[in-house]
Amino acid sequence: MNMTLRKISKSNELVEASYTLTLWEQRLILVALSRVDSRKEILRDVSITSSEYADLMQIPLKNAHRELYQATEKLYERSVLINHDDYVEEFRWIQRKAIYHKGEGKVSFTWSEDILTYISQLERRFTQYRLTDVAKLNTSYAIRVYELLMRFNQTNERWIRVDDFRSLLLLEDKYPLFRDLNKRVIKPAVREINNSSNLDVFYSTKKQGRKVIGLQFDFQEKKQLSMNFD
Repeated sequence: MNMTLRKISKSNELVEASYTLTLWEQRLILVALSRVDSRKEILRDVSITSSEYADLMQIPLKNAHRELYQATEKLYERSVLINHDDYVEEFRWIQRKAIYHKGEGKVSFTWSEDILTYISQLERRFTQYRLTDVAKLNTSYAIRVYELLMRFNQTNERWIRVDDFRSLLLLEDKYPLFRDLNKRVIKPAVREINNSSNLDVFYSTKKQGRKVIGLQFDFQEKKQLSMNFD
């Protein structure tokens, strides 16, 4: 499949879930999701070669070997927290530890049964974007912010409370001062999205007294890229 045609689809609940992944783990999951038709039932067992990964992420093959190896190290330990109205659901992305086949340059893993509800047989209330539009993003924060914005791509704007933003990225105990959160997470992520994706993003803050309590994001697709994909 042509890379420009590959799309990532996640239920809105998964997009709005709280989780953290390394860049390599994030990329591995995105490549896996780009290979399937989320409208249908997807297979739980996944195998991705270094050559396919290198091609899709537009990186040298030697880098793909290293990234896939690193992605398998702790992916099994990563969990997803989804807030429902009356309870919080927590589950793993994959059922057992991912395997990196050194001689073959290949990664194998099995989606957890719980995650399938949010990536398979999606008919409504899901977020979709092209793999090529995030392939050049080089931080996990940038990918997460991009995804949170694309959840609202019908309106091209998103308001989010700072506390909720921290929660979604599991940053409650990191960068307690907003100026540090802004310097280390928000500003670099927005700059990277603007430089390396199909979106132009602008954001402003809302204060309550002297405290920043909310973020207003406004975004649009770059005109030249939009014309190229029409």
